[in-house]
Amino acid sequence: MIYELREYRIKPGSLEEFVRFMDEELLPFQASQGVTVVGSFTVPGDSGRYVWIRAFADEKERERVCQAVYGSAEWEGRFGPKCGDLMEAEGIQVSLLKPTPGSKLR
Repeated sequence: MIYELREYRIKPGSLEEFVRFMDEELLPFQASQGVTVVGSFTVPGDSGRYVWIRAFADEKERERVCQAVYGSAEWEGRFGPKCGDLMEAEGIQVSLLKPTPGSKLR
């Protein structure tokens, strides 16, 4: 398994709307395309930060699933623009994570 840690900066005053959008719309859409969402989080004391983790069997699956999500008409017409309205584009960080031998997430 490989994991993707995704950290976003959310525009001021938009965190509550962004969380609702992710929970009710974007995460279910991504799951329908094959994304395994491990968890999503806000950061206490930081009203502009949102973090979530996705899991993939391997890099080949990650590439396939990302193409299905980000190459879709739904992403282009609905989800991408909404993310652009709520997120700071320069505040996106994505890290690939490989579990250590002792990790509970494997």
